[in-house]
Amino acid sequence: MLTLQENKAQNQIESQEISFPLKLNFPNGILGFEEIKEYTLQPLPDLDPFFWMEGAGNSEQSFLMVPPSHVVDTYSVEITEDDEEYLGLNSPQDAFILNIVTFSPNQSMTVNLKGPIVVNRHSFTAKQIVPRNAAVLPTSFPLNN
Repeated sequence: MLTLQENKAQNQIESQEISFPLKLNFPNGILGFEEIKEYTLQPLPDLDPFFWMEGAGNSEQSFLMVPPSHVVDTYSVEITEDDEEYLGLNSPQDAFILNIVTFSPNQSMTVNLKGPIVVNRHSFTAKQIVPRNAAVLPTSFPLNN
């Protein structure tokens, strides 16, 4: 089991130089969107720290993403050995984490901390995981609106 931790002092996506836009490969897709296997990820400079993840090809599916360190002071997910192997992770430094932002009908925004997107920073293989410690993580964490 591998534990991925992130805090404001050590934002995994910003800690190393990464060239954007990134092409992310989701071999199994994202829950509910399994047919889309490739996404493009790019920062939104006018809306830092947010990212836009858009399905490749003819897909009209896109997601607003945020690193968890901008939502909570500390964030930790325990990933299974199967997910470690699937993503090709040897250490926590091999990965970065993003979370999906959801807009509610009442104009508020929440962040899914229970189903993070984990990306191998070397191969850009990605997977939405259900961490071993999912029971303590909310699916609808309020974002400061």
